[in-house]
Amino acid sequence: MASQNILTFDECLKIADDKKHLILGNGFSIALFPKIFNYKKLAERISNHEIKNLFAKLNTNDFEFVMRRLFEAIEVLKQYENSHHIHEKISLDLQQLKRTLIEVITESHPDNPRQITEDEYKSCQIFLKNFAKGRKYSLNYDLILYWVYMHFLNHKEFPLQCNDGFVFKEDDYGSNIIWEIGKTDAQDLYYIHGAIHLFSNGCDIEKYTWINNGVSIKNQVHDSIKENKYPIFISEGSSRHKLARIGNNGYLTRALVSIPKISGDLFIFGHSLRNEDDHVFNLVNKNTRLKKIFISLFKNDNGFYDEAIIEKVKNWRLEYPNRNYILYDAASAKVWNNGD
Repeated sequence: MASQNILTFDECLKIADDKKHLILGNGFSIALFPKIFNYKKLAERISNHEIKNLFAKLNTNDFEFVMRRLFEAIEVLKQYENSHHIHEKISLDLQQLKRTLIEVITESHPDNPRQITEDEYKSCQIFLKNFAKGRKYSLNYDLILYWVYMHFLNHKEFPLQCNDGFVFKEDDYGSNIIWEIGKTDAQDLYYIHGAIHLFSNGCDIEKYTWINNGVSIKNQVHDSIKENKYPIFISEGSSRHKLARIGNNGYLTRALVSIPKISGDLFIFGHSLRNEDDHVFNLVNKNTRLKKIFISLFKNDNGFYDEAIIEKVKNWRLEYPNRNYILYDAASAKVWNNGD
């Protein structure tokens, strides 16, 4: 694709609607912590011997790829008699793989918000300020976006407001910060696939925070995992299976079904547009209220833009000829290095 067809982020802002929405992919976090949040680094931290061998046999570091292969194996085995034992074993391995992903992300995660510099916070604040009037969606499991918003929540000079739908609740059992569907009309921040600080306590969706008990969120999550209590995590290897899991959770369902209701323009940043997330982008593409859809492109180590994204957008243009897709250079957004 000719470079003149790829705009800068600032050029996109000049032609964008006043109301701009945002979908963040893993590139948002990788750009800040490249040695932590990519699949290769996460796979290196796998301690379970069987899971590690599975990755080696499939010659991959991609968790979703391995999950998809296991799901497919289970579907094939359903067609054969006397396969109950192996079917059960693969199902157990699949559940172990999901737990492993949560565990390695938690173990790898930066310990606290102080590992982001003030310059990096300010750069991200400038980026996010562009979407103050719209809704923000994250497909990431980590705490990075949450930390940025908390850093500027009550900032006198650079305020950055958001509403994630969670409210403080105190009852006979103590105090918690929970999500209540009846109090989410103003919500504008959503974690579509869950996140490591979001848990179901059996009744409500609860958010872990440092301020509630003075213990870092990472340590709270770590302690919960030790007790076999895992955060809300949608990590299935296919779009169909992810959608089915989302449908069983009121918070995640609410996040997903809000996408067809947004109007204005939408920016997608740091996402590879992989088929595993088609359940999200199908809703984006079918939302005729959206005028323009801006999609970021990262360059690889050889200086070339991601051809898979370019090809995906070509297919979208054929399938949705009336949609306006605009590609922009991800680096030009300067999410974490606006002062450089």
